[in-house]
Amino acid sequence: MNRGDRWLLVLPLALTALGVVMVYSSSAILGITRHQDPNHFLTKQMLRAGIGVVAMLMMAKLPLRRLERAAPFLLAAAAGLLGLVIVIGHAAGGSERWLHGGVLNVQFQPTDFARVAAIVCLAWWLKRRPPAEHGFVRGLLVPLGVLTVLCGLIAKQPNLSSAMMLGLIGLGMLFLAGAPLRHLAVPVGAGAAGVAVALATHPYQWDRVRSYLDFVLRGTLETRGSGWQLDQSLIALGSGGWLGRGLGGGLQKYLFLPEAHTDFIFSILGEELGFLGATILLGLIALYLWRGLRTAVRASDAFAFLVAGGLTLQIGFYALVNLAVATGLAPTTGLPLPFVSYGGSALLLNLAAAGLLYRVSVGNERDEALARQRWGAAA
Repeated sequence: MNRGDRWLLVLPLALTALGVVMVYSSSAILGITRHQDPNHFLTKQMLRAGIGVVAMLMMAKLPLRRLERAAPFLLAAAAGLLGLVIVIGHAAGGSERWLHGGVLNVQFQPTDFARVAAIVCLAWWLKRRPPAEHGFVRGLLVPLGVLTVLCGLIAKQPNLSSAMMLGLIGLGMLFLAGAPLRHLAVPVGAGAAGVAVALATHPYQWDRVRSYLDFVLRGTLETRGSGWQLDQSLIALGSGGWLGRGLGGGLQKYLFLPEAHTDFIFSILGEELGFLGATILLGLIALYLWRGLRTAVRASDAFAFLVAGGLTLQIGFYALVNLAVATGLAPTTGLPLPFVSYGGSALLLNLAAAGLLYRVSVGNERDEALARQRWGAAA
């Protein structure tokens, strides 16, 4: 483990540590009112972070050959778990997204596992059938079919935002694999049609989009309705100033801002740590994305290149959407901020993915071998 890029381990741990602190600060009041314990969410997050670190270290030592052979089985397991959620899933907030039970009576969200499994399986397939060589039918139909099935199962929960993110990650991997843009236009159009149908059949999701459009186009916000969360989020960010109110000194967590410890934890961070704290957070995320993409382009094997690229893209997409929601640049969704937001399966899978990304860096060449090979062939 001495040859890999240690930043790929240090940065996720730093973000997770920051997340634990902010989860406690943003959830203590909620813990008192809901569970009579200010440490309720902190204790759970620390336990999950500990399990996630163990998973990260295990994945950091996993041979990529073994992972490549297991790719189809991971995909089958992910599809099975998503189907099981629809049948016996635990409902919360109008959606059935969790499997609940076991010895520790824990909740597990298979969507997060499916996200990583899809990345591994797509890398396995695209290595063997590069789209640029096999064309649309032989190269892209199967991965597009896999994405369609997984996204459909996730949207059925319903969880439209996660389904859209999985589709974006898949399209990003197809682009990295060399798929022509004219071929990618087909799934983009089909995905846009699917989103339109989902919005038409789920009124609460359309209400969020409508509220966002009113805010962007007309400058109006339903502060007592669907725009409540965004309004409170902007108040939190605006009141933070340059240096913030101080850690623990935020006011919006006093039950003004719903989901302050999950979807809108960035807002509390901006309120308490100010512009400086928010900039440091963005810097850590940007540095992690840079090291991840650097690992991808230095991979000498197509499977490793696509796995590293997919794992980096999924962190970047989730972070971008979460931050856009908190700042009013995107409609409200239920997507967490990677490594920082309160959550179990998302934190566990993100830390495991960080370990896998580090494992790819261990086997990399010092030079950008695969990138030179690809661009040399194109020239």
